[in-house]
Amino acid sequence: MQPSIVGSTSFGILWTKTYLPKERWYAKPIVYTPPGQKQLVFTASNQNWIRTVDAVTGAPINARQVQPPFLQSDFGCPDMPDFIGIVGTPVIDPNTDTAYFFAKGYQNNAASGGVAKGTYKFYAVNVLDLTDRPGFPVLIDGHNADNDPARYFIGGTVLQRPSLTLIDGNVYGMFGGHCDLFNYTGMVTAVSTQPGVGVTGMFAMEAAPGAPFTTDIMEQKGGKAGIWMSGMAPATDGARIFVVTGNGQGHENKDTPASGRTPLSTLDEVVANLGVGGGKISLQDYFQPYEYIGMDAADRDLGSGGVALLDPSVFKGTNGVKRIAITIGKNGKAYIMNADNLGGFKMGPGATDNILQTIICPNAVFGGAGSYPLEGGFIYFTPVGFPTLAYKLGLDQKGSPLFSKIGQSIDNSAGRVGVGVPTVTSYQGQPGTGIVWVTDVDGGLKAYKAVPDASGNLIKINIPPTGGLNKFQRPAFGDGRLYVTDGNARVICMGSPVSIPLNCTGPVDFGDVTIGTTKTVQVQCTALIPITKINGLTIQNPTFQASNASLLQGSLAKGATFSFPVVWNLTQTSIRDENGASFSSISPGVKTSSLTISTTNGVAQYSNQLPITLQGNEVSDAAFLSLSPPEVDFGGIVVGSPGAATGLDSAFIIANIGSSPLRMLGYAYTGTDMDDDDGALTFSNVTQTQGGSKIGDGFTSSALPAVGSVVAAGQSLTVPINFNSAKVGNFQSVFTVWTNGGSKYTLLTGSATTAPIGKLEVETSEGGWDGSGIMDFGTVSAGTTKTRRIRVCNVGGSPLTVTKSKPPLQTELLAQNPFADLHEGQSIAQSECAYASIDIAAAPLAPNNPPHDVLDVWILNTDDQTFG
Repeated sequence: MQPSIVGSTSFGILWTKTYLPKERWYAKPIVYTPPGQKQLVFTASNQNWIRTVDAVTGAPINARQVQPPFLQSDFGCPDMPDFIGIVGTPVIDPNTDTAYFFAKGYQNNAASGGVAKGTYKFYAVNVLDLTDRPGFPVLIDGHNADNDPARYFIGGTVLQRPSLTLIDGNVYGMFGGHCDLFNYTGMVTAVSTQPGVGVTGMFAMEAAPGAPFTTDIMEQKGGKAGIWMSGMAPATDGARIFVVTGNGQGHENKDTPASGRTPLSTLDEVVANLGVGGGKISLQDYFQPYEYIGMDAADRDLGSGGVALLDPSVFKGTNGVKRIAITIGKNGKAYIMNADNLGGFKMGPGATDNILQTIICPNAVFGGAGSYPLEGGFIYFTPVGFPTLAYKLGLDQKGSPLFSKIGQSIDNSAGRVGVGVPTVTSYQGQPGTGIVWVTDVDGGLKAYKAVPDASGNLIKINIPPTGGLNKFQRPAFGDGRLYVTDGNARVICMGSPVSIPLNCTGPVDFGDVTIGTTKTVQVQCTALIPITKINGLTIQNPTFQASNASLLQGSLAKGATFSFPVVWNLTQTSIRDENGASFSSISPGVKTSSLTISTTNGVAQYSNQLPITLQGNEVSDAAFLSLSPPEVDFGGIVVGSPGAATGLDSAFIIANIGSSPLRMLGYAYTGTDMDDDDGALTFSNVTQTQGGSKIGDGFTSSALPAVGSVVAAGQSLTVPINFNSAKVGNFQSVFTVWTNGGSKYTLLTGSATTAPIGKLEVETSEGGWDGSGIMDFGTVSAGTTKTRRIRVCNVGGSPLTVTKSKPPLQTELLAQNPFADLHEGQSIAQSECAYASIDIAAAPLAPNNPPHDVLDVWILNTDDQTFG
């Protein structure tokens, strides 16, 4: 894709296709060119229909419904209306022209049956004619988890949301839940591509001994830890895959720091590095945020986005970091990790996260990070209701990768969940040709130049409006064309060239419109060619309204004009949250939609669809509360340290985005899960302390606005907050603000530990350990080698970090693994030890050569201030 062409008038909508009523595409289109044949587009829908069309013309090639879909009405989760069929994006093996996918339905291919009779089948179809490959489909239900055989797969309770991946003859699919309903366990499933083999591996993200268990499919005690990742595929670089999980129930780690290399049976709120070989799946490493229990309590899923593995030729450090992994989720925190050492749990300073960097975004992110490896390296996030953000790669003084925010888009994303992962293209890998593509559920497809300008702006590339797209999408690219699906059940092809039949005024701007009122704007159109008939119009956002009866009836000559009214009707608009679903609250602000006029043309090769952008600023006449960010993470403090004397400082923002004064009605906090269905929430009122207002256990504010105080329309207050504690533990507060403009909450998290204490010991000749720090090998015969070990143990209350390590490297006295054992930056968990071996390799002595002494030191230091 060349930016100059994409931004020109020759780029536009080439064709659109609409199929069955209530048909939707959560799976992305796949562009595929069979050897020696023309390029095609493969689609798979929520109604279990698979289709192939000509990539250039959209002409149908083949179509087939593989089985009746599962009915959304059988469980009531509103995330996916009507039907649940093929949801995870399929994968195509170009070596065999075979498409693989999971399809949800019922036992015996029935059209209904309830949750208990829901099933998943794994299909392998010939892309050329859509027929089943021999030995397929394969039923997944009834297979047991390899790491906990008591747990078995029940298709009715789970959802296969992430895209699939194919590795060495096995297809890997990930499963989560439907709105956290029923008894489900997050699963990773491997199915062989060879006929007759079937399921080769199944790994439960919650397992014994730490996870709860029940055989009642209606009871929510399956452990959860679902994998959905807003539809992203697991990241992989060959023999491993990276997945991210959501809320869970086991919490095996509790508050105890743990290495990511040690076993963990409850993999909720984690980034997991899973080894895959021969279809078998095993845990290799993991990262779990130190505040994961608090994230569970406030429903801040880590797993709302997938993992991005960045190009290792660009995104790396000079300090040994060879590959970077990134994830970001509902808590608005981007975790920048070393892909080869994810970080474990609470292994960082003060028992916080042992990762490369944490980036705080202004709101939740669904779908993950995009990246651009040219021109220095960039990453991108699109928080809900905020601009797309751009960060550039750099290195700190130690050579560790460090990203800095350098730009953002001028426009905001939709103020609701569904914006897709930023997708970046370039033209033949040339610098200066990068384009960031973002799919928006309200604003449609957006395009920006990948590198911000000097003012920090991601320059928007003007492209024809598509209308709001289906949630969690990303474009699929072909030969100079791209393909997306929208919320009106259309498959859309864009490219160059394109010819449109009408020239209509656009975008149509309604300006400011107050909630509860209406406004009408006239749209003016001119025929660019003879038009036989105006067939009608459709509008994606129902608050924008127009009637087919208002359109010109009959034919139009070239140059003829007509107009029709469009009404923005906000009389029924409400501000609400949808509990149990992945929806965000609707708030005042700029709203966009697309109006599409359908025509029958008198001249061939012109588009018969003309989209027109509608936009306006939705204004609340009343006050409206905005509270940001969604989580304030203080990190950790060491009890009794100098830094603990004043605690840790941060802030949140109370803003009034309405048009009337916002009055503070009250404040309270709770540590209870905001989505707890077991009973009423228990709130504690904010009280005054010597340090100000207590807004949670360990959290205070020195300047919380007084109850009854007012924030003027369009104004905001930055509220300072502090975390401190004289006792050890993890702390979280779901702090809630009540106003006459609504109520909102933010999650406050922090950790307090005792200091790490490092203990250096050397191995004695008897096999014991001595704390003198002196290692005496005694007499070592010429031509022989004697080995002893040293160890550093952490007997304190938080992870210990090796800050300096200079091992001996003489010819006859040397460390066995000088760059691996007790290396600088190594983290040692509480109550654990790290070891290193030292050799005396006595050289052969020439005749009459007297014995000699060998002496050296291993210089070691840690972040324990009393060490040594």
